[in-house]
Amino acid sequence: MKKIININLAGRLIAIEDSAYEVLRQYLESLARYFSREEGGDEIVSDIESRIAEIFLDKLKTTHCITDEDVLAVKASMGTPEQFDEAEEGGKQKQSANDAAYDTIRPRKRLFRDPDSKVLGGVCGGLGAYLNVDPIVFRIIFALLAIGGFGTGILAYFILWVATPEANTSAEKLQMRGEKVDINNIRAAVQDEINAAKGQFKNLGNDIKNFSQGRGRQVGSDLERAFRNIFEALGKVLLLLTKGIFYFLAVVIFLLLIALGIFVTASSAALFPLKNLLLAGAWQNLMLWGTILLLIGIPIVALIIFFVRKATGIKEANRYVGYSLSLLWFAGLICAISLFASIGKDFTAGTVVKEKFALVQPSAGTLVIKQAEDYAGIDDIDFFGLAIRAAEDTVIINTSKVKVEKSSSDSFEVVVERYAYGRRVAQARALAGQIEYKLVQDGGTLYIPSGVSIPADSKFRGQHVVVIVRVPANKKVMMDRNIEYSNGWEFDGDDWGHWNRHRNRGEIEIKMNEDGSSEDVQDSSKSLPYEEKSENNKDSLERNYRYKGTKQESKTPVEDSGSGSTPATRNSEAALDALSSISYSLYKLVK
Repeated sequence: MKKIININLAGRLIAIEDSAYEVLRQYLESLARYFSREEGGDEIVSDIESRIAEIFLDKLKTTHCITDEDVLAVKASMGTPEQFDEAEEGGKQKQSANDAAYDTIRPRKRLFRDPDSKVLGGVCGGLGAYLNVDPIVFRIIFALLAIGGFGTGILAYFILWVATPEANTSAEKLQMRGEKVDINNIRAAVQDEINAAKGQFKNLGNDIKNFSQGRGRQVGSDLERAFRNIFEALGKVLLLLTKGIFYFLAVVIFLLLIALGIFVTASSAALFPLKNLLLAGAWQNLMLWGTILLLIGIPIVALIIFFVRKATGIKEANRYVGYSLSLLWFAGLICAISLFASIGKDFTAGTVVKEKFALVQPSAGTLVIKQAEDYAGIDDIDFFGLAIRAAEDTVIINTSKVKVEKSSSDSFEVVVERYAYGRRVAQARALAGQIEYKLVQDGGTLYIPSGVSIPADSKFRGQHVVVIVRVPANKKVMMDRNIEYSNGWEFDGDDWGHWNRHRNRGEIEIKMNEDGSSEDVQDSSKSLPYEEKSENNKDSLERNYRYKGTKQESKTPVEDSGSGSTPATRNSEAALDALSSISYSLYKLVK
């Protein structure tokens, strides 16, 4: 009784007797040791195992397992390592005897797809090897069938491609050609494949070397030239776009500067008197002219020179002109910085002067606040949001506001707060004391001026007035639509921007609650009580604004700005003379 085991030989399951397995194992180990000294030995042994597995599978079709006799027959047919060293003649005689003893394992030709000579799937190559015919014949036949046989050639080729296996191992390639599958032939086939692969790699190396030395250099030069042309084209496009953007910006800046110059020239009659209202001393006036003529004028001159050169085709630039213009513009920038820094110092210290107005309590429990009717004869000048009106000895500015808050008693109270700034607190207090702002009461109506006034020879340093109206609980105050007011704000004198929220909201009735909060109702249909025009409700220049007496020198505690206010026409003539001198100097420099 013998034991039967299942083994995996070249990926195939084989049922074999235990003793036969030992014989097979020793045989395969001897082959592995023998071919380990040769190149491709592992592939040779793998192909031998694959061939032995095919023989055993054919044998198992007629028996249930592989016996010792089957293994010895395969061993005799395939050959042993000892037989490779014997004489050629003796080896042939022994091989013939072995073939007679085991005739069932004689090789037979099989149809495979040839991977070595394939064009598509190797079908024609396999047919050529099986029938000993040149594969080109079969390729022509399939091509003719594909063209004239309505696609039958393509269908037949596809069927053979799917049904026929590919000869992957050396043993299968020997069977495809009808050669005997033994150790010698398998070894020879493997050696041929290795030599062919070496030849291909050698040829590939030579091709790469030749390509790098010849064609490779040419291709590299072509690629370099192509990339250089591409980048040069991109550079030209970017340069063109940059020039276009630069010219566009230059034209826009030039037009803006021209428009600014026209605006300054056209409005000089109105702006130059305001200059004396803001600037103090000869230093600030000098810095203003330096800013206008250098910071604004130099770019205009530079752009004119640039456009003239482009129009005339002059390419050579005078570097001294560029250096001079740059130096002058930088000087103008320094003038602008110095001007703003000097003006900023005049607003460093702030103060407030408070005055309580003697208010007669309204009998109806509602205080009406109205803006007195404006007087005629003086035009407004809009200067950065400020409506400024200049009389002979007075300047009126619309910087008065009303704030409503809860009274601590059961009576209405009105407090006038005058704010101003200066370089020192004493200067700010003196400026605040010069503010003219007179309230007039007529019955239950309180008339407030439309603006605050300062002396004409004074300087504007943020002067403004806040009229605080304290309303008792459960009482009301009504205000005109033209009054800017605030209620419920935590307000100090510097928080001036919050007032814009309540401007021009219409006629307002405000009721003060017990907790200090107020309720305001927008009611455009409700009109304030009508009163006939009288001297009290007129915004009189003589009564509310104009300073009495002769004009005094140095009423403002700031730097002396010179001999009074310069008329607009004289300022304009001085500006034109200075501009003409500088223009003539620049002309001589460019020339």
